[in-house]
Amino acid sequence: MNKQKLDDLDYGYKSEEQIHGILEDEFGKLLRSAKNPEMGKFYPFDKYNEDYFIELKSRRIDHDKHPTLFFGLNKLEKGDFLLKKNPFLRVFYLWRCKDMIVGWEHRSSEFEICKRGRCDRGKDEFDDCVDIKQKYLKPLSELLK
Repeated sequence: MNKQKLDDLDYGYKSEEQIHGILEDEFGKLLRSAKNPEMGKFYPFDKYNEDYFIELKSRRIDHDKHPTLFFGLNKLEKGDFLLKKNPFLRVFYLWRCKDMIVGWEHRSSEFEICKRGRCDRGKDEFDDCVDIKQKYLKPLSELLK
């Protein structure tokens, strides 16, 4: 695997662990999907409990460096599936950026589906993604209000 990709994965895993307690302060006790054999390492959401599913993206930028932040369309589709099974569930997509943690609740505002990706890790990595405009992102402390 490409060194940049390994560095990025390591950064993401460490970031998840570093803010686990902060997320629990907001969402309550959280389980890690990767440690659940029914979900596994590649489950679309990183953390969950009986009330919430949370996807966490870690970024080496300030939250407002770009006009949007994005995540994979597969995660939106999985969120739709989870909510069909349990309409009382809440699904969040969070970004831990250099300056703060921001998030968006599943389908809480308009969004755009577009191709996004990168080509600095040894190959082209482009996929369908969900683009969320900055004006729809909220600081972590305001997500559950």
